[in-house]
Amino acid sequence: MAANGIENILCILYIPLIVIIHELGHAAFIILFGREVTEISLGVGEVIFRIKKFVIKKNSWWLGYCAWENIDSLATYKKLLIYLGGIIFNLSTATIIWIFGDVQYADWYRAFIFSSYVMALINIIPFKFPSSGLESDGLACIQLLRSAKKDD
Repeated sequence: MAANGIENILCILYIPLIVIIHELGHAAFIILFGREVTEISLGVGEVIFRIKKFVIKKNSWWLGYCAWENIDSLATYKKLLIYLGGIIFNLSTATIIWIFGDVQYADWYRAFIFSSYVMALINIIPFKFPSSGLESDGLACIQLLRSAKKDD
């Protein structure tokens, strides 16, 4: 029972780290495709801390945002990879830890794996986050595919 309570606390504590990993996933594909990341944000609202392009905002630390320069000229599959980059990074880091993690530390990393998979699942569902109006990655992908279909 005690481990379960610790895992619940760890799930909450890991969320900002998982959000940052998610946003770095978007950023990695943006850079890979020759574009510039203009901001990586943890939270929404008023800025409380900034180091170059990384920003921590006052509210909703379970949300993040990666801003980039115009990607309109990129091929549709590259835009899809940018939108899915956060999900790819969340699934990859969780799976790597699951596969290679030392069992004696499982109580510490099990919550990270679980929360990373939940983050990926939530972000693939198409919707707008009510508190911020930000689009989920799944919604961005659907809108991209719809607009690409119209252009064909």
